[in-house]
Amino acid sequence: MPMNQRNSASFARRHAKALAASVALTVGFGWVMRKGALPLFPPEGALARVDAQLTIVFVLLMLVSMLSKYGRYYFLIAPITPLSLRRVLSISGVAMALVTLLPFRLGEFARPAMLRERGKVSGWAVTGTVGAERIIDGVAFGLTLLLGLLFAPPISPLPDRIGDLPVPAALVPRAAVLATLGFTAALIVMGIFYRWRETARRLTEKTLGKISPRFGSRIADIISYMSDGFKFLTNPRYTIPYLLVTAVCVVSHVWAILVLARAVGIPTLTFAQSAVVVGVLALGFALPNAPGFFGAVQLALYASLVLYLVPSQVTDAGAALVFIFYLSYIGIVLGLGVLGLLVEYFAGSNDPSQARSL
Repeated sequence: MPMNQRNSASFARRHAKALAASVALTVGFGWVMRKGALPLFPPEGALARVDAQLTIVFVLLMLVSMLSKYGRYYFLIAPITPLSLRRVLSISGVAMALVTLLPFRLGEFARPAMLRERGKVSGWAVTGTVGAERIIDGVAFGLTLLLGLLFAPPISPLPDRIGDLPVPAALVPRAAVLATLGFTAALIVMGIFYRWRETARRLTEKTLGKISPRFGSRIADIISYMSDGFKFLTNPRYTIPYLLVTAVCVVSHVWAILVLARAVGIPTLTFAQSAVVVGVLALGFALPNAPGFFGAVQLALYASLVLYLVPSQVTDAGAALVFIFYLSYIGIVLGLGVLGLLVEYFAGSNDPSQARSL
């Protein structure tokens, strides 16, 4: 058997379970969408009514949001290891493309794998920064969602279904509160571990050690390593710019949704309502995903739109919004990923030390 065929067979065997789970998850999401009468494609004529110029503005705002999301990592990783903004953007682009393509958020391991350097930066230290980024995102987008709900209460009474799915729309605001509380609790725990490391470590080992001393010690090690990702919080030089760029990321994302709503023919959607859409969407992105976040994005958008639109709007102009957002998001993420890969390749070929770290 030729070498390339043997390698392909070996890859398939090693990843058979993950591939099977990916297919099952994708099919499952497709079945849920079909069962709930939530269209993957907008009805005939809906795309013909879309304003092309506003759609371009939407794409540009999404690009601003994504680049802000990638670039702020510069301030997060700086206390651990200095990286150029160019490398931060390119590595983040590649990593996010892998997070999008691979199931169950397996792509989150990409940045630690690409940035770790023996004797300089451990994979756990980089993993800690990724964990910190995800937790802070959870708090930021959760607060965005809660503020949006505060200034733009959902319609009353809320429908007892999302499409034809027997899921009450009222569950969406409740899930928002629970998710925000969960991310806030995680942020507090990590902050305590970073600030009072030894005390927190002893308490963890003592508590979980009742189950198994080895298990308690291992969990304490992992949380301790990951808490290093919060080093930037102790230095305003990094904290303030990170939070400001995060605000740019969130606001530009909300504004993008507002513009896209106008483009597809939903002029009534307000900025606060768009903030709710973005917050619910963030919850969808936080879940274990099928490749391409297929299903999670669509369901999250539909679940948020039913809070403010009548059913006929949701499945017409709303379906156009969901379709255009999904295609644009995938295109931007994969485009930036390919660009980042090219930048890293050519930069690495000119810098042998960097090439070895890839």
